[in-house]
Amino acid sequence: MSGRALLIGNSDGIGLALTRQLLERGFAVTGVSKSPSPIARETYRHAVHDVLSPAFGTELDAILPSGRLHLCVYCAGIGDRFAVDGLQLDVATLGVNLVGLVRTVERVLPRMVAEGSGVLAGLSSLSDLMPSREAPAYAASKAGMSYYLEGLAGAVRKTGVSVVNVRLGFVDTKMAKAPWKPWMISPEEAARRILGALLRDRPAARVNIPRRAAAAARAMTSVARLITRSV
Repeated sequence: MSGRALLIGNSDGIGLALTRQLLERGFAVTGVSKSPSPIARETYRHAVHDVLSPAFGTELDAILPSGRLHLCVYCAGIGDRFAVDGLQLDVATLGVNLVGLVRTVERVLPRMVAEGSGVLAGLSSLSDLMPSREAPAYAASKAGMSYYLEGLAGAVRKTGVSVVNVRLGFVDTKMAKAPWKPWMISPEEAARRILGALLRDRPAARVNIPRRAAAAARAMTSVARLITRSV
């Protein structure tokens, strides 16, 4: 499969790995991120824009590829541990992870619905299961992403457009800051699994990568909730 793809937040990490693999598959890729891209290919173009900028919507309109858009993946994400003297990072985390996704959807989804096809995905996290003392803004932003994407999937189910919530465990990027990282995979492996899920006839509304990490997270969350109720 080939076509046109738009990636937001793809100058490093999973976004960069997705870009390279899409180009290898024959896609024409447009990338938008806060930093320049290391990729130089005829079938790739890149724009430096910040999803937090008030002008992001109009900037995105200007860079959207002409013709049918087959795939859009929102890869942008930030987050760190909580600090009372660093609450401005919480504001930015919710802005980049959740509001940036919504602003992208605002520009991309109507076009896909009008075309009657396309896959729109966002990279969420298995940390969407419970509130987090260590990183409350990050967990909240991912919970918001997951609920929003899966709600959209149901809302546009009959339009021909697929909306996919990709819930990731630990991936070996700068975002993996926990002291213990079970079942961690490389960005390249994450990208391979993501594309395997998205580039099919009928993508599922929820994709868990890796599955065993998702199963473990569900089990741990259930135990934590039982303990909380009994205290």
